[in-house]
Amino acid sequence: MKTKAWFVSNFSGYLEKITKQSIRADFYLFTAILLVGSLLYHVSYLIQKVHTSPVDVLNPGSMIVLTLMTVFLFIYNGIIFLLAISLAEHFFVLFISDKPDFEKTMKSVIYASFLPVLFLWIPSVFHIPCSALVLVGAYTIITFYGIRIFHGVTVDRAAFVAIFTTGCILILLYFGNVNLL
Repeated sequence: MKTKAWFVSNFSGYLEKITKQSIRADFYLFTAILLVGSLLYHVSYLIQKVHTSPVDVLNPGSMIVLTLMTVFLFIYNGIIFLLAISLAEHFFVLFISDKPDFEKTMKSVIYASFLPVLFLWIPSVFHIPCSALVLVGAYTIITFYGIRIFHGVTVDRAAFVAIFTTGCILILLYFGNVNLL
């Protein structure tokens, strides 16, 4: 129990410290996380491909093109995801906050997206049913803390935003062309 309290207090302190940063540094950090996440996803794809058909993977020209395409599409889709989820989350923040600030909402989405972006390759590699829901759960918890600290709202209001934003993500995953659920 003491370890849990230590982690939550350190995480909350970290979020309070970064509220004073400019959003430009957060965008750079998010782009770097997208780059690392895309490379992890691509390497996991190549490892899967080597086990199924090693002849196709060994072509250097196709590997370079595939790597560039993966990185570009991952970063492009990550930015679209950031904007879409930030708008959805800010829509719910408008209901609960006296002074809603879109920059704070976007910071919340940026920091809540770290774990799902970095570990998105796990559901695609291991093919465990509903394993992406663990990443969505982590996103929900971090969103809760982000909204609570960045916007300075109560626990129930932050839970409202976190749950409804997660609902939007689940709708996107279920009705979208994402094969993770």
